[in-house]
Amino acid sequence: MEERKGITRRQFLGGVAVSSLAIGLPSLSESAITRYAKLVDTTKCIGCKRCMSACKRWNKLKLDRADELTDWETELSSNTWVVVNLRTDLKNKEDRFYIHWACQHCEKPACAGVCPVSAIKKYPEGPVVVNEKKCIGCRYCYEACPYKIPRFDFEKRVTRKCTMCYDRVLKRIEPACVTACPVGALDFGSRNEIMKKAKDKTEEINGYLLGEHEAGGTDVITILHVPPQKMGIIVAPKKVVNQGIDKVRITFSGVGAAAAVVGMLYLYSQITKDEGDDT
Repeated sequence: MEERKGITRRQFLGGVAVSSLAIGLPSLSESAITRYAKLVDTTKCIGCKRCMSACKRWNKLKLDRADELTDWETELSSNTWVVVNLRTDLKNKEDRFYIHWACQHCEKPACAGVCPVSAIKKYPEGPVVVNEKKCIGCRYCYEACPYKIPRFDFEKRVTRKCTMCYDRVLKRIEPACVTACPVGALDFGSRNEIMKKAKDKTEEINGYLLGEHEAGGTDVITILHVPPQKMGIIVAPKKVVNQGIDKVRITFSGVGAAAAVVGMLYLYSQITKDEGDDT
């Protein structure tokens, strides 16, 4: 899609892209079950990047690059928690689509399992959130994440990523990115409802589904019309690899930082080895 020129990204961030945020957002159904999920339908995405704008605005994230609308970030960073990129079939260059990409909010997040100070929490509602006040910047979460999502902030010395707007979700309000999407490529609701919509759509288009089983199941469900491998999209293994970590997590108060680091490095090496043995 050809993007408009003659407008800066700063103007876009403050404009109509997220005007719905200023007038109030729709609440989620009171009858929705506790666990929520976000639906990403790549067959509808037009690459407008309004979700990126809404994310930066709501979370007060800095711009990483120049302020031209055509110069949006293409890689995740500590200040860019969602990206929208054009994917092309590795063999058939004519087959292209946009994909909204951010943290997948795993049901059993490996990142939380390897954190030595329990700075990452999986909320029963779905979001996986880093507590920046507790984070020590060890970056084990990045190494453990099957999607390599968490990003280190060298200024704040902490790891940051998409929170699924948990401050909104806990109030039964959908994430800012979902509200901002003008074409319905993003949806939000109970995971059961989202999963049903996703399965119905993939059956209709004879497509593919990401998130039902990958990484033990995630709370971001993505619809694709082609196999993800053909587009260079990461497909996480179904097996969760952080089981048993809580039993041997080393606390800094008990044995000191150096011993904790050594212990966690050894633990992660064993997890990686076990995962490799299963492939």
